[in-house]
Amino acid sequence: MLIKSLKMKNFRQFKGTTAVEFSCNPNQNVTIILGDNTYGKTTLLQAFNWCFYETVMFDNNPDFLLNLEVANGMTNGDSETVSVEICVIHNGVEYIISRSQQYLYLCANNKVSGAKKSQVKVSYKQPDGQTESVRALEVQNVIENILPKDLSTYFFFDTERVRSISTRKDVSDAVKGLLGLSIMDSAIKHIGTKGNKKTVLGKLYSAMDTDGDKRARDALDMIQSSEAKRDAIKDQLETCASQIKQYEARKGQLDDILRDNQSTATLQKKKEDLERRLSAESSSMESTTGLFFKEFSKGSLQLFAQPLLGQANDFLAATKIDDKGIRDLTAPTILELLKRGRCICGAEICEGNDAYRHLMDELNYVPPESIGNTVRHYREKLSSFSKNADHIYESLTSRYQEIYRSKARIQEWEDELADISVQIQGKENMKQYEIELVDVKKRLKDLNDRKERLIREDATLKNDIERYKKVYDSLVAVSGKNKETMLFIQYAEEILDWLSSTYKEKETFIRDALETKVNHIFEQMYHGHRRVSIDQRYQVTLLTTIEDKEIAAGESEGSNRVKSFAFIAGLVALAKEKLVANAGEEGFNLSSEPYPLVMDAPFSNADEIHTANISKVLPEIAEQVIMFVMQKDWHYAEPVMASRVGKQYTLKKHSETYTVLE
Repeated sequence: MLIKSLKMKNFRQFKGTTAVEFSCNPNQNVTIILGDNTYGKTTLLQAFNWCFYETVMFDNNPDFLLNLEVANGMTNGDSETVSVEICVIHNGVEYIISRSQQYLYLCANNKVSGAKKSQVKVSYKQPDGQTESVRALEVQNVIENILPKDLSTYFFFDTERVRSISTRKDVSDAVKGLLGLSIMDSAIKHIGTKGNKKTVLGKLYSAMDTDGDKRARDALDMIQSSEAKRDAIKDQLETCASQIKQYEARKGQLDDILRDNQSTATLQKKKEDLERRLSAESSSMESTTGLFFKEFSKGSLQLFAQPLLGQANDFLAATKIDDKGIRDLTAPTILELLKRGRCICGAEICEGNDAYRHLMDELNYVPPESIGNTVRHYREKLSSFSKNADHIYESLTSRYQEIYRSKARIQEWEDELADISVQIQGKENMKQYEIELVDVKKRLKDLNDRKERLIREDATLKNDIERYKKVYDSLVAVSGKNKETMLFIQYAEEILDWLSSTYKEKETFIRDALETKVNHIFEQMYHGHRRVSIDQRYQVTLLTTIEDKEIAAGESEGSNRVKSFAFIAGLVALAKEKLVANAGEEGFNLSSEPYPLVMDAPFSNADEIHTANISKVLPEIAEQVIMFVMQKDWHYAEPVMASRVGKQYTLKKHSETYTVLE
């Protein structure tokens, strides 16, 4: 998008009609409007916002836009109009956006009042040169398509906003919109999940014929409910990860401060050593505890049954049950031998001979006539059972003693750590850092615990979804209609999988490209040895290197401003380059429309060097630059930027309520 012109009528201190043409020359893409404070620079910036979005941010009487001199000259029944017209070129098409508001003098209350709602119109030039008006219902959509309101603050901004622009919560959406990722993101959201009935997948699953089968409907409800919970968990995990990264960075800073301080170096080193030992001992105790419970669970029956089994053995020994019988010999076996008339050894068995008599005697010692053999078997099993129980007891005792020793060591080291913390806190210059470190570590522990809990919950929900889906698929696959719908679902899920994986790949590529670009620009603007880091939520952090270790650096007002300028400049530069993310085998065009930079007082409070550096970089990275600059700042910027200036204007202040543009 390029801005060709701005025309105002009676807008705040700009009485009558004021017209500005902006340079669209690629070699001289800078337009300068000079003026000191209260001359109307901020009013010009707000004119853009009002024309596009009907929003303004004035400190004084923000709802009254009519020029005060015009208003004071009105009498009963008079009406005047406030209007702003902007001409832009978007995707090769010239658009004219105009917004107006009527003001009427009412004698009843002796005041000028504006209409409750302004009127906005949009027209565009067709290829044949004819002008076509956009229908009223489509006007706002066209404006949002040209420059979405959420993105406008990244291109229409003053110095105060640029300070914090890289830490805004909506920066992630802005980057996606600027660099073309929002299309893929919208496609992913459009296909959606089973849990959202308004998405493609949700509608397809809802269209499945489950009439007469309550189990299928119940399974679908569980699938949708579980996926909705997973979406919520995903957001929570992203927040956790971001917070953990911030606290870990701060912990690293605090550790370095305490370690490097001469008065606490020894204590801090001892403290870190104890922390490592504590971590290792805790892990070891956790492992031993797990083995203890595993062995206990497996052998508890034998262990607790031992006293009863001992009593049973003593009782059997006291009864002196005769167990003369042959082991494992049964009455049916003896009877079978008598019936055959021949022993297994080949001896003949007939009534009256020795073999016959011996076998008949043996019948007296086998069950049911005798339980001697059974008792003997039982006592043998008792002996084996007792030996296993003894082994289990010895093993559990050993594990318990090991756990007890670990707990004693942990307690000892924790007490020692507490003493060290008190000693460090006793050092007046380090006390605040130690107190903060204790708090940071507690927050980190809580966050990591929460993260692990969320991961477990997500895994459980994922398993539930898979289980319910199998049930659902098996129940609804019976009808022809459902088979067709299931085929559509399969197509949609495959498309979603491809989009999700591709989006992740491209988003990583773009974030890396953005970080590289921002650092390149930052190096040109900032004098020092710092680097910009951009996390997954597009939050920007300044890093510095100390002893080959990168840590988050403290930010002054000046460094924060340069960081934010570099971030914005990086976004605009990538948009200008029409970035195409071809990471991977399949190219996916993520080109976006380049945008202008419209800035109020960009050099405010910047020193001569930073002003020169910013002036050098901005014309190179942006398609178009429009700057409202104070005379004193232009003195430093002009030598660097003059060759890139295509249009230049000066604000002349006639009174507090009347400014002209020359």
